[in-house]
Amino acid sequence: MMRQYERNRSIAVWLFFVSCTIVGMVSLGGWVRLTGSGLSMVDWRVVTGIVPPLSQADWERTFADYQKTPEYRKINVGMSMEEYRAIYYREYVHRMAGRLAGLGVAVPLLLFLVRGTIPWRRSVPYLAIGALFAFQGLMGWFMVQSGLVDVPHVSHLRLTLHLMLAILLLGVCLWLGVDHAMEPLPSGTAVASLATVRLSLALLVAVCVQIALGGLMAGLKAGHVSATFPHIRGQWVPDGLWLSNPLANPLAVHFEHRWFAFVILILGFVLWRQVRREGASLLPACAALFVALCCGQILLGIATIAWGVPIGTALMHQLAGLSLFGLSLFIYQRALRSKLSS
Repeated sequence: MMRQYERNRSIAVWLFFVSCTIVGMVSLGGWVRLTGSGLSMVDWRVVTGIVPPLSQADWERTFADYQKTPEYRKINVGMSMEEYRAIYYREYVHRMAGRLAGLGVAVPLLLFLVRGTIPWRRSVPYLAIGALFAFQGLMGWFMVQSGLVDVPHVSHLRLTLHLMLAILLLGVCLWLGVDHAMEPLPSGTAVASLATVRLSLALLVAVCVQIALGGLMAGLKAGHVSATFPHIRGQWVPDGLWLSNPLANPLAVHFEHRWFAFVILILGFVLWRQVRREGASLLPACAALFVALCCGQILLGIATIAWGVPIGTALMHQLAGLSLFGLSLFIYQRALRSKLSS
């Protein structure tokens, strides 16, 4: 991953396209979760699952299967057929989008390999993208299964793992895409220091940790714990914060996610001060943009909890988080490339 790849516009466009599909799939998955539609399809058929129920008998059979699930028995009991069709089609669109996204990975990759655009000796990172995409689909079904047995919701740990696999996949695509899109740094360019490289890596890791905490927030529905800021239930440090597993207690996860955002903001500001002094190419502007976007993300987070986690605001918060990840990855990559080229 550390090798500088030669410029290739076709590969870069493909990788950025795949990156956009990953962002779209994460957003679509968030919409499905927020609308309570993710457990509506109780089986996973890779080929035959492409066709939804067509006849009334098919719908009745599919609905009867759903009625056996904990979600129907404990939450949606009495749901009508029309209401079921609405949540079914949302999850159906999500799964079909995943299949189309997989084709968007597999077909161009195969063509690049056959034509020699991607030499076989350098194909491992690209084949890994395809493998990760397939594994992500399996992980999605593994997550859904956790909500079909005893409890009417998916495991928050499996949901977070599903999200972080998407982040890993997005990171690989963006890293390789930027390498193929950008010219090598010209001689005489200001070089990033080792401290900048380490600081930018710390920022990237912190953003990933915060996204993982966001996944736990979503899985535990911890956004509903408190609708006030800065106090949580009238306290800076609410009672019962550490009475149980800090990764399974909605109150603890809410507290961690809320205040870790400010750790990231401070790291971003320190990095901006650092790169501004060094004058490394692109980095001061990118770091300033990161700080500004982070401020906006914090405001979006406050609005999300204050307004009761509305779908539109929650999805904007999610997209902003992905943007912060992409920007922090770019900053680290540029700092690392600058240091290695010196």
